[in-house]
This record gives sequence, structure tokens and C-alpha cells, in this order.
Amino acid sequence: MKSKKLITKIILFALIAATLFGSLVSSAYESYDTYTYSIDGEPLKSPAAYTPSSFAYDSSSMGLLAGNHWRYDADGDVALWLGDMNATKHTDSDGNEIKFTSEGLSFFFDPQTETFSVADHLYVLNVMLKELTVLKSEILPPFQEGASYLEVILGEEDVDLENPVFTKENVVENPEAIVAYIASVADAKISALKAEEQTKFESDPANEGQTFLCPPVAFGLDLKIVDLIVEKTDTKSLNKYLAIPATHKHTDSFDYPVTTVLTDGFKGNTGVKEMVIGANVKNIEYKSLSATGANTVYYESTLANWQKVSVDESNSNIKDAIRYYYSTTRKFGNSELKANDIVSDSEGNLYLADSENNRIVILNKYDYSVIGVIRSYIDDNNNPQTFNNPTGIYVTDENKMVDGSSKIYVCDNGNKRVVVFDKETLAYESTINEPKNALLDEDDFTPYAIAVDIYGRIFIVSHSCHQGVIVMSGDGEFTGFIGSQKVTYDVIEQIWRRFQSEEQREANVKNLSVPFNNITVDDDGFVYVTINFTELEEQSKQLENIKTKNSSYSPVKKLNSMGVEIMKRNGFFDPGGEVDVLMPEEVSQIKDIAIGNEGSWTILDVSRSRTFTYDQNGNLLFAFGDKGDQIGNGESYQALTYQAVVNTVEKDGEIVEEKQYNLIILDSTETGNKLTVYHPTDYCDKIMSALHNENVHNYSETINNWQDVLTSNNNFDLAYIGIGKALYNQGKYKEAEKMLASAYETAYYAKAFTEIRKEIIGNWMIPIVAAIILVLVLFFKFLGWAKKKNKATSLKVGRKTYGEEMLYVFHLIFHPFDGFWDLKHEKRGSVRAATTILGITIVAFFYQAIGQGYMFNPRGDYSTVFLQVVAVLVPVLLWVVSNWCLTTLFDGEGSFKDIYIATCYSLAPLPVFVTISTILSNIFTISEGSMVTLIVTLGYVWVAILLFFGMVVTHDYSTGKNVITTLGTIVAMAVIMFIAILFSSLVIKMVTFIVAIFSEIGSRL
Repeated sequence: MKSKKLITKIILFALIAATLFGSLVSSAYESYDTYTYSIDGEPLKSPAAYTPSSFAYDSSSMGLLAGNHWRYDADGDVALWLGDMNATKHTDSDGNEIKFTSEGLSFFFDPQTETFSVADHLYVLNVMLKELTVLKSEILPPFQEGASYLEVILGEEDVDLENPVFTKENVVENPEAIVAYIASVADAKISALKAEEQTKFESDPANEGQTFLCPPVAFGLDLKIVDLIVEKTDTKSLNKYLAIPATHKHTDSFDYPVTTVLTDGFKGNTGVKEMVIGANVKNIEYKSLSATGANTVYYESTLANWQKVSVDESNSNIKDAIRYYYSTTRKFGNSELKANDIVSDSEGNLYLADSENNRIVILNKYDYSVIGVIRSYIDDNNNPQTFNNPTGIYVTDENKMVDGSSKIYVCDNGNKRVVVFDKETLAYESTINEPKNALLDEDDFTPYAIAVDIYGRIFIVSHSCHQGVIVMSGDGEFTGFIGSQKVTYDVIEQIWRRFQSEEQREANVKNLSVPFNNITVDDDGFVYVTINFTELEEQSKQLENIKTKNSSYSPVKKLNSMGVEIMKRNGFFDPGGEVDVLMPEEVSQIKDIAIGNEGSWTILDVSRSRTFTYDQNGNLLFAFGDKGDQIGNGESYQALTYQAVVNTVEKDGEIVEEKQYNLIILDSTETGNKLTVYHPTDYCDKIMSALHNENVHNYSETINNWQDVLTSNNNFDLAYIGIGKALYNQGKYKEAEKMLASAYETAYYAKAFTEIRKEIIGNWMIPIVAAIILVLVLFFKFLGWAKKKNKATSLKVGRKTYGEEMLYVFHLIFHPFDGFWDLKHEKRGSVRAATTILGITIVAFFYQAIGQGYMFNPRGDYSTVFLQVVAVLVPVLLWVVSNWCLTTLFDGEGSFKDIYIATCYSLAPLPVFVTISTILSNIFTISEGSMVTLIVTLGYVWVAILLFFGMVVTHDYSTGKNVITTLGTIVAMAVIMFIAILFSSLVIKMVTFIVAIFSEIGSRL
């Protein structure tokens, strides 16, 4: 018994643990889930489109909280700040600083003093090897394979490639083995040099009888690391590998004292592009650095002020180089980043509008460290200016701008102005102040977000402006508004306004349109704007808009140059965020939008910390994200941008450059901002490749790309649509129909169907026309025959046959007055015939439910016979019962049977029209669907006319009295339905109550 209890406890504990673990795991990975939506709004999970980097970049890792700084000096003006260039110094065992030359690492041996520093230098090389193995491949592409790595380090003459030391694994995992090998090479070279010197000494007769004393010898291993570093990597790592001593003069002879080891290091043109001048250097004398080739020079200083170095005219390269001055005490300041907006330039560097600290922060594209900060500037009047709550920023691309300019536009919100800087030098250019124009109300111009198209037109979003986007020319002239939101009034307010005078209308509180909250521009000059609806009524309309796809209350709009909304909404739902929404308060709150590659664009839903990416047709490509503080989730998203980074990759044996679009999201935490970098996955790349080939009309590759996507996610509707479109453009219409039908795509399906229909009509034109004529001739022949039979039957005395009763329908529908009179008084109809017509009507509607064409019923919805019986029989019986009850009170002459027969005979035209419309739905397209609707409408109108006149004749009413009783019948139908529903609910409650009593009694017994 005890063992059973123990086992039970273990099982329970395991189940609880598994449940907790499962919930934790699901929440931990929830943000990485990517999904789209099916046509009915069901979320469809798909592979991850983006993966977040292993850690988020915060103010500390950016270099905003510590570190020394560099100043770019252009004619004495501060134009650029470079951040956090902490000098990493390597020292030997005695504490002496070890420096590197451009030619390599030098080894020295002085037998006079028994000084040998190989081990110290090898220690530094060991450190360098470890650092180099973790550098990014795009910075140091040669170091991908072991052999080429060591050939670069040691030079071919020093490398024995057969030695097992030179494997890729040793390079990355065991650099000490390489260091040991280098030490052995050094010992061998030193021994050889000593032997050579001793041979020379002993062969000289002048030295006969003297003791050999080896002079100082030196050699250098061909270490080319520095050249690669200074050409490829960013300046932050530069001073780890390159420095020169405090004294530096040119000498014609070369000696090797340790204190002047680098004296001749820059004597020739070494290919070094950048160099650091030591902190103690005060001047560079005659030809000291005459032919280095360097174009960028860094002057270190341990002083509070910026280092100033006198450069002799003979050092022309150094004198003309870009000069950066360094100070150990001048810093950015210890301020946490608290930005409101983020954008990327064409090179991939990031620009942030740090609203709380009133500055613009520029981050490096590789490690997201600070390379620039704009705090202040001198305006056109030589007055110093600072920012006040900068909220928006935009950087133009010189490769896309018509005038080739590259500028930074800053929305200085608190100062109500836009400030423009040159992107390359960060020099101030101009200020755009509030324009003086009658169209602008007071305080309308408080720039919050900004975008600039390729022609230099400026688009400004102002939270205080309800008239739309403010448009200005490149020189700051106001040109008007675009995209103003439509103002709506509820029904009561509209009625009330009709009775108000002009003065009363003006006195009322104005209904103002909701201002936009963000903006961007694509390469074609189209403007994307976002809106965040906060009022419950507006959110309700946004919720309705999700399925109706009406642009009026969509949170994202695309505007042309005239401000006309041109967003394509071809997806299942409006491209405005979350679809699975039940309450108006749950709709997406869109705060930012970014343009990706191949016409894609992404919006940021701050209510869920989630992103939604769409193509240029409004189809949802993928959505991901969730609230949380773990990597990949967001606490309080602020902005997002795409960062285009060029990577070097190997394809088919060739090294090629590929542009990767990282998604950067700015998140706000309690301690400041953090950046999360999302890298596109293989799944995302497949989708973008498909979109690219689709955009360039490479249809065969498009099909291959979309098929690759389907191997990863066979629920992705857009892949089926993409393949279908490509097949259509290749003229494979049958195959296109099949693929498009898989994704409920009716627009392109109609195009493919039209082409197939053209082909069929072209091949069968004569037989089709002949068949139509034959059917019409037979139909009219049948009507003529029916007319004769009905005329003959009218003279017949006695009971009519079933066939004659059915045939009488064709007389009644064309002659309602005579028809219904004979139907009642001459007994031309019967209950059995009426019931047959009712049954035919039910069959016709059942055929409509299962036989409609794909374009009119893409989801393949159908109804059972039972439901069609209920759908037709219940209204008919309700009408008959209600009309009989009412006309009994109002002197109606028709009996229940008469009403039933007349009603069923009135339905006779409907099955014909319903059947014809169903057949035509398999022939017509959606654009021609009005014809199908018209046919059914005509059938209902005909039935209504017959029913009205049938009741007039059956009850012997006047037209006016019949109108009243008809309206009364409709009301009675509603009352009966209400009573039936009420009664059924009471019966259900009674049954439930009785069952509950019996269950309770049974449980107690």
C-alpha cells in the first residue's frame, strides 16, 4: 500500500513538474514563433522569420556610460565625436610597453646584457591570435582557413604547412601551439645569426687572438596583421595593434635599442592607412613619417585638453591626413540612452533621437558602439544652439537622392523646428522654423516625425496638427497638407446639425481628425503613415475595418504625392496588425513603420510588443514578438528600423557580397533603452528571394523559391498564390487555377479562369451558340404547348390530374389575377402540387449551396438538405400561419389550405432563377457577378409580386387593405418567432432543471 502511495506521489510530482516546465518553455520561446493568418482568422504557426542576437545592446555596451573620446578637427571646428577608444596596452614581464610595427613583430637579443624578449612578445602574439579568431568574417575574410591564416601571420618562408600545428582547429582553439612553433623558429634564426656573426668575426685577421662577443642581433617575422586591421576594422580596435613611441625622428642608420625600436618602422610606404601618435609626442620632425601612406592620424593625450602636435612640412601625408585628437577626461557623459526614434543610413550605421538627453547618438554598424554624438551646433547667426526633446530623425541616402545629398533631419520638437546636418561631417546646415501661412493654425507646427523623398520634399508629422501631413519643399517652404483624415459624425449628430444655424454649428465643438503619429517614405516616393486610435468609437471602427478592409479607419496608410490613399489590401485582412481581436480595446496600437527590401514593410504594435511584416500587396508575410524582458521580447517598444548590412559569403566557389536586412527594434526599460538586433533566417530569405524574382518577372525562379518556402511551411497561403501567379504569367492556366484555389485567391483565379473560358469559347463557339439557341427554342415551344394544354384543361369538367395541376404553374406566373382566381375557385391547383413546388424550391436552394462556382464560394461552404428544408419551409409556414391568423380577424375569405396553395404556387419562378444563377456562377467571374445577383433578385421580386396579388385574390381584398395585412403578417411572423424562441428556451430550462433534480436524487441515493 505504501509503495502504491509513493508511486502515486511520484507520478503526480512528475506531472506537475512537466506542466510547469512546459509552461516555462512555451513562454520562453513564444517570441520566436512566427505566424500568419488563414482566411477565417485562425493563426497559422510557421518557422521563425527572424532570430534575435544573443544579447541586447544597452547604454553601457554602446559606450555611453564610460570611456574616453576623440574629436575630429576640421580647421579647428569640432565636427565629429568618436566614442570609447580605450587604449589597450600590452606590456612585457618588466612592465615595459610592447608596440607593433607595420612590418611585424620584432625580436631582439643583446648578448652584452643577456636581454632576450622573445617570450614577452610571444605572449602578446598569443593575445592577438585569440582576439583575431573572434573578429567578424567581414572584417578579416582571409582568416577563415588555417593555412591562409598562418601564411598571412608568418610569411610563406616561415611556414611548414605539413606541420600538424597548422590546422584550423589549432588556429582557433589552441593558439599556444602556434606560439610555441614561432618560438622555435625564433630560436633557430637567432642561433643562425649568432653562428654567422661568429664565422665573420673569426675569419677576420684583425680579430685574431680576440674573444668573440656577439653584437646585438635582430630579425622580424613577417607579421602583416596590422595592415589588415587598420584597413578593414573600425577605429575602436585600432590602438590595440598600432602605436609609436614618444620620440620619433628620422635617421639614416638603423639601430635596435629597445627604446627606439619603432624609429624606422614607418620609413617606407608600408600601406598602413591609419596610425596612433603617442601621448608624449609634441612634434613630428623632418621626414619622420614622410612616406607612410596614412590618411588618418590619431593623437593620444593624457591631458584634459585636446592634444596638439606640430607636424613638419616634410611629413606631407601626415599633415594632410584627417586628424583626431584624444583626451582621457572629455567624455560623452554618463547618461542612459532614452530615445524616441531610430533610423539607419545606407552604410548600416544607426541614428537615435535621444529625447530625454537632448542629443543625437550615432552607432557603429558592426558592434553598435557610439561613433558620434550631436549635442549642440552653431546656427546661421553664429549663436550656439541645443536640442529640446528631439523626437524624430531621418537620414537621406546620397545614392538615391536626385541631388546626391546626404543629410540628417532632426525634429527638434520642444523648439518647434527641424534642424538639418550634413551626414558626412555632422556639420550644421540649416534650420526649418514654423512657416508663416494662413493654412497653418497656431501651434500646428510641432514636428514629431519626419521623412524626405528622393526629390528632397519634406514630410512632417505634428501631433498638434489635425489637417494631415505637413509638406514642405527642400528649402523649407510650406506647400500644403496631404492625407487628412475623414471626420465622421454619428447619426443623431448628423440629424441635429441639419436643424442648426451656421452660427450654432460654428459654436459647437469641432470634430477633429486624428493626427498621424509616424511616417516614412519608400524609394518610389510613396508616403507611409501610421495612426494610433485611442477613443473607443475609433477603435470600434478599426475593429470593423479588419475584415472590411476599408481604408478610413486603417492604422496604416500609403499615400501618393497628391495625398490619395493607394494602399493595396489584397490579403485576407486589413494590413494593420492583429487580426485575432474580440474587443475594440484589443486592436493593435501602431507606433512605427519601416520599409524593408522587395517592397515589404513592417509595423510595430506597441500594445503587444509585436511586429507585422507585409508585402506591397498587403499580404501578411509573418508576425512575431511578445511582451517580456527576455531576449527577443519587448518591454515597451519605441521604434524600429531596417539595417542593410553587406556581408561577404561564398557561393558556388566564388566570394560574393550580399545585402542582409537586419531588423533593429528600440525597446524602453526602467533603466534606459536597449537595442535588439533580429537577423533574418533562411525561411525569411526564401520569402524575400521569391518576392524579388516576382518583382523582376523571373517566373521560373519565383516558382522554385515559393516551392522552397512550402517545404518549410506548407500552410503559407502566399506561397500558393505566388506560384499560381507565376504559372498564370507563364500561360499555364489550369495549373495556376489549382494553386490559387489552394489559397482562396479569387482575383487571379478569375484571370486564369477567363483565359481558360476564352480558349473553350474559341474552340466550341459554334456548338455553344447552337445549344443556346436550341434551348431557347425548346423553352418557348414548351411554353406554347403548356398554354394550349392549360386552355384545354380549363374547359375540362371534374378533378384535374396531377400533371395538369403542375402545368398550371406556367399560366399562373404570367397571368396572376386570372391564375389565382382559377386556382381557388376552379380548383386548378392542389396541396400535392403546391407541396411539389415547395420541394422543387428546396432542391434548387440545395443545388445552389453545393453547386456554386469557386469564385462565388471559394471556401467551399455548403449546406445539408435538412438545413435547406428548414431555411425554406420555416418562412413559408410562418407566412401561411401568420397570414391565416390575421386575415381570419379581418374578413379574409381564404382558408388555411387556400393560403398554403397560393403561397407555394407563388414560389414557382424562384427555382428557375436560382438554378440559372447557380449555373452561371460556374461561368461568370466575380467582376461579372452582378449578373448572377440580378437574376436571383428578379426571381425574388417576381415571387413577391405573385404572393401579393395571390393574397389579394385569395382573400378578396382591396390593394390598400392587402398592404396593411401584408405588413401585419410580417409583424405576426416576428411575434411568433419570438414566442417560439422564448418557449423553447423555457422548455430547455425546465428539462435541465428536472434532469438536475433527478441527478441530485440519484447521487444522494
